[in-house]
Amino acid sequence: MTDTSSVPRDWVAGCTRSHRRFEHAIEDLTDEMARRPSRLPGWTVGHLMTHVARNADSHSGMMEAAEEGRIEAQYPGGAEQREGDIEAGQERPASELIADVAAANRRLEQAWSALSREQWETGLGRRATLTALPELVFLRWREVEIHRLDLGFEDPDWNTLDPDYLNLEWETMVNRLPGRVPEGTALLLVPGDRPSRAAGSGDTVVVVRDTPGKLIGWLFGREKRPGLPELRQW
Repeated sequence: MTDTSSVPRDWVAGCTRSHRRFEHAIEDLTDEMARRPSRLPGWTVGHLMTHVARNADSHSGMMEAAEEGRIEAQYPGGAEQREGDIEAGQERPASELIADVAAANRRLEQAWSALSREQWETGLGRRATLTALPELVFLRWREVEIHRLDLGFEDPDWNTLDPDYLNLEWETMVNRLPGRVPEGTALLLVPGDRPSRAAGSGDTVVVVRDTPGKLIGWLFGREKRPGLPELRQW
């Protein structure tokens, strides 16, 4: 890829780094562990790993189409394809699940490396809406970082999120927060290592003080905080 700011080199490098971290997290997976519940309701670890692999392939498909000047849907068969692929792959042996994730990650990394500057600037993929290729890299990065913690092998440590991903996600989530704050409430996020951010216009101000990683976990709905207002879906 050309060394230019219009090509998301840092995001690609960050997501590639997160691919390796995810692979490291699953390298000792056993068949018994693959059948355990993940932290996502209704999904085993096998479901989650299959999803991570098929999500990578969905991104590869959009990138390869953009290289050819086409716009491809993330899942051409829609939600039925997505869910069917996950269900079909979730009971495989651990060794197959591990190999599948690693191979899918590398196919996507190769698809990224094949794109020209022009393709990065003008290429699109189709999710619910048309999405620029650099944003797709960020969305894949989010999938890998968050789902690494969703594996559930141990209590998730939100402070272990990749720092570069965390900085990007912080701005994304905070910018979306005003539309999620309940009526009559205002939130003041106090992360400590960066400026505090407020959202909402209500008279009741709720101060939420924690590390940026743990605040991201709460904003994603993964970390429950009794006594805090229920945020709207994002």
